[in-house]
Amino acid sequence: MLTNDLKDIKCNLEPSILDISIGDIAVQVQPLSKSSTIMEAFLRFMKDEKLGLLPVVDDSIVIGQVQRNRFLENTVLGRFGYGIHLNSKKSIYEVMEQPTFIIDYKMTLEDASLIIQKRELRNIYDDIIISKDNGYYGIVPINVLLEAITQRALIIAKDANPLTGLPGNWALQREIERRIRCKCIFDVCYIDINHFKPYNDYYGFEKGDRVISSLGMILRKLAVDRGEIFVGHIGGDDFIIIANSENSWNVCEMVIRNFEEFLPSFHGEDFTRGYYLSKNRNGNEELFKLLSLSCAIVSNEKRDIKSFAHLASIASEVKAEAKRQSRIKGTSVIVRDRRSE
Repeated sequence: MLTNDLKDIKCNLEPSILDISIGDIAVQVQPLSKSSTIMEAFLRFMKDEKLGLLPVVDDSIVIGQVQRNRFLENTVLGRFGYGIHLNSKKSIYEVMEQPTFIIDYKMTLEDASLIIQKRELRNIYDDIIISKDNGYYGIVPINVLLEAITQRALIIAKDANPLTGLPGNWALQREIERRIRCKCIFDVCYIDINHFKPYNDYYGFEKGDRVISSLGMILRKLAVDRGEIFVGHIGGDDFIIIANSENSWNVCEMVIRNFEEFLPSFHGEDFTRGYYLSKNRNGNEELFKLLSLSCAIVSNEKRDIKSFAHLASIASEVKAEAKRQSRIKGTSVIVRDRRSE
């Protein structure tokens, strides 16, 4: 049942806000019909001071809108204050505006916010009309959208890794699940630093943190330069890149190339020798090669990946193979999972 006013506007600010669509924060406001009168619209606005916009529908299809301030100024008051008398016999159809935007119920908050930024200045604060199954569903007041986006940003910020500032597990899982739901073809590149623990033991935690933050900086810059990729920091020396299938290998090569430019500063005098002496996992001294990266790529291009957990189980084998090859070669490696099942 549609409500007649906006007295009870509330925005769900629970953690599930990470997964909601624009339709989930819509308010179901009773629309005007094509035959509604100007007086009817005027009384609706007078009854509810929070009501900013009334959609106009014809057989559930949105055909126009009446925006509060412009309607009261131009139609009700008019140039000399006689607007309501001059227009009282007109139908709302004669004075309504074309809808600024009609946004589908399933659109993400981010995509919706990008769309409204493209509106003309006079329409920038108009409430948003939401459709579902090609028919009118409700409206989203602009302040409700902004509040939802702000709360979502705060949640994501809390999840971000404190050392690199990159999105953490929560955001990564959400992004992967979103791509699975929309049936996107994508690759996930798991990146970790080979022999990071002995490096930390030998050079100290301060230099270890510098290595982690430097790799984070490389990924962040890559994400800015190549807008199609999503990067995150799982924790420790484990990172993730989500990329298009045709670009993932090239992206990993770029990460390795940029990372290796830091090796002289990471290792100091040991860089010339090409190794350093540190303790292995058994506590025995061992020669270790310079830092390198293992990149394991898993794709849904040829296999049906059903969830984030399913992806992680597939990736464990590929990551192990990447580490094995890296140990043998003593260099950074990229391994792609080519299995179809």
